[in-house]
Amino acid sequence: MQTFNAHGVRFAYPDDWVLSHEHQGGSLVINLQTPGTAFWSLTLLEDCPPVEEVLDAAILAFEDEYQNVDVYRHETSLAELPTAACDLDFVYLDLVNSASICSMDLGDCTALVMYQAEGREFDDLRADFEAVMDSLEYGEEVES
Repeated sequence: MQTFNAHGVRFAYPDDWVLSHEHQGGSLVINLQTPGTAFWSLTLLEDCPPVEEVLDAAILAFEDEYQNVDVYRHETSLAELPTAACDLDFVYLDLVNSASICSMDLGDCTALVMYQAEGREFDDLRADFEAVMDSLEYGEEVES
């Protein structure tokens, strides 16, 4: 496992996943690409939009891009913070794909986390995705 620790964010991720990050306007986007087609992404929105609005905007983006998006909202916590969250199923290139999205208020920004893969690949990587999510920490103290 490797560890990302910068910008007040720390998490562990598998050695064979490729990490990239960039600032886009008032946001920091951190991406992990698996050896396959799956990916994990964390976006920190510095303008602090409301958590539910961020989740709704992400869902709308999927609904605009794909037909027949099934949305399953649920409650969860991430980094010990309550979140607005959902799982999605949608068809792309005749394959059922799955995504998990959550948004949370971190105080000085709003976070959006998303991971996505084709159905079987999603099932195969579920434990890895959950391990990344479980390791996620945010705050000034994580960079020590």
